[in-house]
Amino acid sequence: MSLLSMPFLVTNLGGEMIFILEQRLHAQNIPKEKSNKVLQDVSRAMFSQKFINELTKPQEIYSSSATREIFDRLAHSSIMRLSESSMDKLYDLMTMGFKYQLVTCTHPRELIEVTLNHLESIRASVESNAQTVELVDGAIAQVVKLCSEISNSEFAQIRQSLAKFFQVKRIKVSLFLQDGIQSADGTIVIPKGGPLVNDETVEAPGTIRYYDDSGAVSSTETFSYALADCVGARLTGDPFDKNTRDSKLGKNIYTVDRTKKREAAKAAAKPAASTA
Repeated sequence: MSLLSMPFLVTNLGGEMIFILEQRLHAQNIPKEKSNKVLQDVSRAMFSQKFINELTKPQEIYSSSATREIFDRLAHSSIMRLSESSMDKLYDLMTMGFKYQLVTCTHPRELIEVTLNHLESIRASVESNAQTVELVDGAIAQVVKLCSEISNSEFAQIRQSLAKFFQVKRIKVSLFLQDGIQSADGTIVIPKGGPLVNDETVEAPGTIRYYDDSGAVSSTETFSYALADCVGARLTGDPFDKNTRDSKLGKNIYTVDRTKKREAAKAAAKPAASTA
């Protein structure tokens, strides 16, 4: 298991928490000034330099209960107070939101895009406070530095560690059920096919290469498979550039047009597989 999973676990769950809190505050008609203060206080606690420095040190991934304790403290770092029942529902939504993003990544390195989408969306939510923006920018810089030093194989281990963390989580979310991205038994619906990632080492399936004793390719052959027509063109965006980034995972799903999203999800999911 990877020792670098914690920054991805906490920053992405934190992004989901900010999205949900923002939506709840809006739905309850909380005055904008008070709402902004709640989001800024939580974000300042989440992205304090000391906390981010500790988070990015190599370490074993926390247990679910220990991770929950982190977010209990973060959620109550502001003037907002949540009952245990409300915190349970908040944490369930956070975990299922990030689990959906994790299992639908087409490549382990898409975690870079998911994480930066979360962080940049949080930055937009707190942009009225320069101090908070500075902290978020610092977290973004540390995540970019960390991601630029991680290999494809390490990202695969990170995703495996995160998948194990979420394995037993099958909470049904009404929004996900409506959008067709979750089945009635709580499993996530994975769209079939998709584009090739922007990485020349990743090729479309369908070719077998044979190598001789010297390591040179001696012959090749191709084979057909059922989903060959579902493999799309190679992506061209830069995961570190928000203007060309390909992935939409990690953006605030609570602000999009629900009708359009439901129609797109249903079209993409026919017939789709489910995962734990």
